[in-house]
Amino acid sequence: MLQTLRKIVQGVNQTEALDDALQFLVSHTKQALEAQCCSVYLANADGGYFTLMATDGLAKSSVGKAVIGFEEGLIGLVGQKEEPINLANAHLHPRFKYIPEVEEEQLNAFLGTPIIHQGKVLGVLTIQQADERQFSEQEESLLITLSAQLAGVLATAKARGQLTTPATKQHRMVVLQGVAGSPGIAASPAWVERVVVDLADVIEDQHQDLAAELERWQAAVLQTREYIERLSLRLGESIEQDALAIFDVYQHMLDDASISGAVEQQIRENATAETALVRVAKEYIAQFAAMQDGYLRERASDVRDLAQRLLYFLQQKRHEQTELKQPIILVAEEVTASMLASIPREKLLGIVSLRGSSNSHAAILARAMGIPAVLGVAELPLKRCAGRELIVDGYSGRIYLSPSQTVRDEYSRLLQQETELQVEFEKNRELPAATADGSRLSVMINAGLAADTEHYGGGADGVGLFRTEIPFMIRDKFPSEEFQFQTYCNILKRFPDQPVTMRTLDVGGDKALPYFPIREENPFLGWRGLRMTLDHPEIFLVQLRAMLKAHRKCRNLRIMFPMVTQIAELAQAKKLLFKAHSEMQDELNDHFPLPQVGIMVEVPAMLYQLRAVADMVDFISVGSNDLTQYLLAVDRNNPRVANLYDELNPAVLNALNSVAQQCRQYKLEFSICGELASDPLGAILLVAMGYKVLSMNAANIGRVKWALAKVSMAQCQHMLQKALNLSSSDIIRRQLYVDMDSYGLGALIRPGQ
Repeated sequence: MLQTLRKIVQGVNQTEALDDALQFLVSHTKQALEAQCCSVYLANADGGYFTLMATDGLAKSSVGKAVIGFEEGLIGLVGQKEEPINLANAHLHPRFKYIPEVEEEQLNAFLGTPIIHQGKVLGVLTIQQADERQFSEQEESLLITLSAQLAGVLATAKARGQLTTPATKQHRMVVLQGVAGSPGIAASPAWVERVVVDLADVIEDQHQDLAAELERWQAAVLQTREYIERLSLRLGESIEQDALAIFDVYQHMLDDASISGAVEQQIRENATAETALVRVAKEYIAQFAAMQDGYLRERASDVRDLAQRLLYFLQQKRHEQTELKQPIILVAEEVTASMLASIPREKLLGIVSLRGSSNSHAAILARAMGIPAVLGVAELPLKRCAGRELIVDGYSGRIYLSPSQTVRDEYSRLLQQETELQVEFEKNRELPAATADGSRLSVMINAGLAADTEHYGGGADGVGLFRTEIPFMIRDKFPSEEFQFQTYCNILKRFPDQPVTMRTLDVGGDKALPYFPIREENPFLGWRGLRMTLDHPEIFLVQLRAMLKAHRKCRNLRIMFPMVTQIAELAQAKKLLFKAHSEMQDELNDHFPLPQVGIMVEVPAMLYQLRAVADMVDFISVGSNDLTQYLLAVDRNNPRVANLYDELNPAVLNALNSVAQQCRQYKLEFSICGELASDPLGAILLVAMGYKVLSMNAANIGRVKWALAKVSMAQCQHMLQKALNLSSSDIIRRQLYVDMDSYGLGALIRPGQ
């Protein structure tokens, strides 16, 4: 039976058209269960009825025509009860409804199971038999399993706009939810961009001439370098130079110490350049893709983008860029930085990517260029959207394919409002951060490879979180002390007289280095962050020495330890820091001061150890993203449970409030770095709790400052007290939107929120 189930599920998943998939299901299910009839009814939520959409056993002429209300017949009863109904003689049941056109007079036995996805009934799957008998437990189990499998297929079809009954086919608008990558609104025809070459198309082979193959490879590397430089120069005409370090990442990966060197080694072992490139690229892509940290995971996209460009030059492909006659919204399977940079800025209004997240370099560049972007829209029918009207809402992460006139009119009004608001946001960017009644705040930025990996247009009071992992990730060995020193110095110099908080190496577990692989059963709770570096003091001490040397030169560094779980770890980390500092003072004959030291509060255990922490560090910074995931036991990148990830969850808000209260009690400096601080609503609640230092994506500085300047501290605290007394994130959000509207912040609330 299990083999039969697999065959049916595989067949349904491999069938492209929905109608064909449903017909395959009913025919093969009927055959497997030796029933006389199998049918699928799909729900029409707007009309309040089920429609017969596929059958093997009932009248074919009734498909698409026979309907039955949600409160009618046995089909309606299955939907209402949301559980299977197994009857020996359906005609004797009081809810049986006779529908002449389906011709089921001779069928007595009935088994119906609901098709449910995320708590919603999408339809009903039934089998019927002429003999009066109840279907067996095994048959019922199989049908339930098939219904569960079918639910995922129907949910995807619904998102693609394919789940339509004859009564609803005239509605052409498709609404899809993705990830908000860059704020703003755009409306224009969709332009679908497809890659010219694909790593998956390369067939492994061996070369016959080592010298010739190395020459081919080196020529492709040179052409790729020149291409990246051209893109950087073109993009430099429309954004600040600071944002262009993204292309420096690409150039670094072409160095001998990174991807290029690894490919050359494969070529020397007899692989063709194409084969070597694919092997190395796949290894890097897999390692990055497996990481928990969203920013680092998105570097897989950068490796793929670079590798495909190298493959393009290796294969000497030609790709004529069509001249765009009107502004467009770029749509692609995976929008990359090079793809984005190749389109003239004045012609690019918005971005939609089927893959990716707000941490992708495409999203970072989009924010730097001020272009609305929505990513991770996996259900978008790429083949059918070229040229169709598209609305991109970069605030909610929603897109509208072929929007109705009503939706167009509403977004036209919002677009006008957005244009006016953006002017106000930019005015506030350079002003000091403060509430309406003058309570001063500090707004800092989160940064990646360098402070310049995010668009920095000014207005920040320093760097609240600098991730030091990237220099380790793009090389084939641990970076030297000198390399790290130069890297850290460059960052510190960009923010003279302002604090720069650097997080020590946060790899391990799910974030394995290419040259230091780690395999674990549960990397989310594994060997990572401080746990790993404490086990390898030889790595940790080199980084600490490089940081201290940079601090000696610039005097604006603060060091922060990640993933601290217990006080003993913190004590050991500080001991190593003191050791490195003492060594540096002796070597340089200079008694320079230690930088301030702090920890990230991201493990729930630290919520109950802050009193001890206060005696050992100068500051803490709450990592709200990871803290939320650990508190709620939710991986927000897992689509099955991502809807449970919500920083407005009462448990999260109360935890954050508790941290603020304890820090005030113990006179411990505290701040927060995470997405909640980047959201004006979240910033208001955090300020009310007492967080005076907020670290965020640079693109949100003006927006957050504008919102905070509209409300007094008393109004912030009024909103917080309401939120802390409510029982669910949905209720909290609705109440806070009401308050925001009454305080003059209604323009920040988008449709559907």
